[in-house]
Amino acid sequence: MSPLTILRIEKLKTFGNVAGSDDHVTRNRETPNADPTKENVRLIGGEDERALEEIVKEKISTLKHRPRHDAVLCTEMFLSASPEYFRPGDPSLSGQWSNERMQQWAIASRDWLAQNYGSKCVRAELHLDESTPHIHAYIVPVNEKT
Repeated sequence: MSPLTILRIEKLKTFGNVAGSDDHVTRNRETPNADPTKENVRLIGGEDERALEEIVKEKISTLKHRPRHDAVLCTEMFLSASPEYFRPGDPSLSGQWSNERMQQWAIASRDWLAQNYGSKCVRAELHLDESTPHIHAYIVPVNEKT
């Protein structure tokens, strides 16, 4: 099988959804499949330790109008690649990967987020505590139609 790129986008329409996602990503909630001995890395937004909900509210407050009641407050992007990319020798070795490939992928993903979303991307976190590296990124769609 050839390596695959994975990109999942989820709309977060309530601040409860934003806070719940933040609790999972920052590991403020128990995550049974995560290895607590491994560190995750903040790729974007590392200088801001506030809760994601607070950051999103501040970003939305910069709008000249009030968002619709059913507006998307934030989108969560999940970026990864298949095990064949990270572990070309043996994709079945869960929790292991080529550090060089992971670093190249993480840098390219961070740069892609910055280039395509700029300041709308308020946070991106690289998870290295699960079976395959992945990134959770948060985009606040601040525009005149929000």
